[in-house]
Amino acid sequence: MRRPGIALRLLIVLVLQAAALGWMVMDRADLLRTGTEVTLAVVPVDPRDLFRGDYVQLDYDITTLRPAVVGGDADFSTNDTIWVVLDTNLAGPARPAGVFRHRPPALPDRVAIRGRVMSVYDGSPPIDDPEGCPSPCRTLRVSYGIEQYFVPEGEGRNIENLRDDSRVSVVVAVDGNGRAAIKKLLIDGVERYTEPLF
Repeated sequence: MRRPGIALRLLIVLVLQAAALGWMVMDRADLLRTGTEVTLAVVPVDPRDLFRGDYVQLDYDITTLRPAVVGGDADFSTNDTIWVVLDTNLAGPARPAGVFRHRPPALPDRVAIRGRVMSVYDGSPPIDDPEGCPSPCRTLRVSYGIEQYFVPEGEGRNIENLRDDSRVSVVVAVDGNGRAAIKKLLIDGVERYTEPLF
């Protein structure tokens, strides 16, 4: 025969788990609803490879950063927190305007997104701009927690016939703590998927 205390403890654990899950859902919905919208360009890829199935792996033009080019701090190590200031006062996607070890002050037409340095590489200057980054040119690879996106089930295959020159971008919501969440997926500037709040 079960003791009443075990059933009560089990009920408390279930209620706490449900509350934690509910808080996570509400927190994400709040971020999507109230965060500052920023458009990010996805690194050019063959869309037919990008959308194989319903799972999308995304790299952005802000995934690979060169501090000497964008300005700000340079002394980053793997696993460091990084704040990337994005210039949103542009006609197209936001562009990096500085990288910092600590949250920078708020500025008009600027949004700071927080990420984690995944790797640091000191090497030759880039071939496309050898004068723009002094040798050795420090390159950072950064993750923002928005590198994976799940399109609705069965929808990923619907866009496999896109042209090779199709441009993919996302609209992310960024809150005051630098956290980001994908809000919309755009193809050639046309909204294809919107993340539901719940």
